[in-house]
Formats: sequence, C-alpha cells, structure tokens
Amino acid sequence: MLAAFDKNDVATAQKLHLKLFPLCRDMLSLATNPIPIKAAMKMLGRDTGELRLPMTPLSADQEQKLRGTLTAYGLL
Repeated sequence: MLAAFDKNDVATAQKLHLKLFPLCRDMLSLATNPIPIKAAMKMLGRDTGELRLPMTPLSADQEQKLRGTLTAYGLL
C-alpha cells in the first residue's frame, strides 16, 4: 500500500487500504493493541509470547470473533 502510494498510484493504494481496513477494524475493536494482534499471531502459528501486565488475554467470545475475522479474511 505504501509502495503504491509512494509511486503516486493512489488507486492501488486505496484498493489495498479498503482490503485491509475490515481486518484492522475488526481486530482492534476487540481490545486495545497489541492484545488482538498477539492473539491473531498465536492463532496463525507465530506465538509472540505472553502478554505483560496489565494486559489480559482475549475472552473466549473475543477469540471466537477474532477466529471468524481471520477465517473470513482467508488467513485461517
């Protein structure tokens, strides 16, 4: 997206933004960053370690929503 924008290819940059936006919106609506990002990475087999306090893991419901988002996006 940034490479396209740097080349003044705004149409491609916008297309990529619109593709990524639902993923980012859905993930970051679950909890504050980096909690959903770390949970997604773990689901994708890239464990980034435990959360440090005061952060808490996603609830089972939040994890289910995250799994649905990643599945809909084609990552799982």
